[in-house]
Amino acid sequence: MSDGAPDLGEVRLFLEEICGELCRMDHVARDHLAAEAIKVRREVSLGRSAAFADLHVAPDGAAPYFVEVKWGYSGRELIERLARKYEHNPDSDARRLLLVSDLVDGDDWSGTLGRLRERLSPDLAIEAWGERELLARVQAGFGLDLDGFSGGSLRLIRDAVMRAEWRSAFGTAADERMMPTLLWHFSPWTLARLHRERGFGPDDVMQPGTYRDIIIVIADLCAFSSYVRDTRDDALVRLALTSFYSQARQAVLDAGGMMDKFVGDEVIGVFGYPTPRRGDAEAALGCARRLIDIGESVSDHWQRRIDRVQDAKGVHLGIAMGDLNLMRLRAFSSRHYGFIGDAVNMAARLMATAGPGEIVVSNRFHQTLDDAAAAQFAETPPIDAKNVGRIKAWRFNG
Repeated sequence: MSDGAPDLGEVRLFLEEICGELCRMDHVARDHLAAEAIKVRREVSLGRSAAFADLHVAPDGAAPYFVEVKWGYSGRELIERLARKYEHNPDSDARRLLLVSDLVDGDDWSGTLGRLRERLSPDLAIEAWGERELLARVQAGFGLDLDGFSGGSLRLIRDAVMRAEWRSAFGTAADERMMPTLLWHFSPWTLARLHRERGFGPDDVMQPGTYRDIIIVIADLCAFSSYVRDTRDDALVRLALTSFYSQARQAVLDAGGMMDKFVGDEVIGVFGYPTPRRGDAEAALGCARRLIDIGESVSDHWQRRIDRVQDAKGVHLGIAMGDLNLMRLRAFSSRHYGFIGDAVNMAARLMATAGPGEIVVSNRFHQTLDDAAAAQFAETPPIDAKNVGRIKAWRFNG
């Protein structure tokens, strides 16, 4: 793929991520909020079959709003896609829809906008960003003066975002050697908290050792092999997985967790590293519920592009709690780490017993939840788990 013609599906995913960061930066600067006080969620269910918002932004103390990235669509496609989602306002508290589209700077935009207003709920005011507005915001936020969105420009934006996040976590003088590793595993505000509260520098965050009472969340795409078998276009498989990886990782980080790794179509997130904090269990459960929406969205998009109807969709999830060992994956490496421990195996066995869209958790994790969250579970019969034993488990009914 040449620098001048990046893959359109990947461009949309990238713009979703960048627009979320630009919205967050806007609220931090204008409303003087902490970055973690602005909840930016991707692929949020709108309460109807196959209807998901690209982003839902909820600043602390202010009305939430929706963000839709519709890049590379015709005016007719844009109107029909948005009308399907927002003909009625899916969030009674929301009053705004931010639309990001390459059509905004075109000569026909005023007509398209007029037709769009006729089809969407009058509760939602429409704000529109085109390429010029996006480039202006990128210049203001990251100091990049770009002519447009080529492959090379998008990589420059990615690097600039990472450096801005790194400075927000550790300050301007921080050594950048660990930047790619730490910003893959953690959100910048989690790193900033560790730096502020515990005095951690970049080399202190990932230290091999045993860590107690860690929560493991594992989610796996249902019927993944079947989807792949029935997909003739390999590019569609790659885009579906990239969508899942991108959105799932952000769900883990935004919930305050640590992104451990992906194994095929499986995501593993960790909560409570390096030490447990109040609310970790509820945050892990919230992340699991976000992953259900993301899995449904990925499956729905995939199903619409293939002929054979699949028997299952979405993700199934397992959550367990226990002691984990953080290990270097290469001798004297400061960049490659992984967790091992019985809790990982237990979470994987619990996940295997969960059906599509279901969350099955260990008894120890269930006992850690607050009363309101724990009440949303029902006890299951004991689960016979290979190489683990019989597990007392609970199934989420919320």
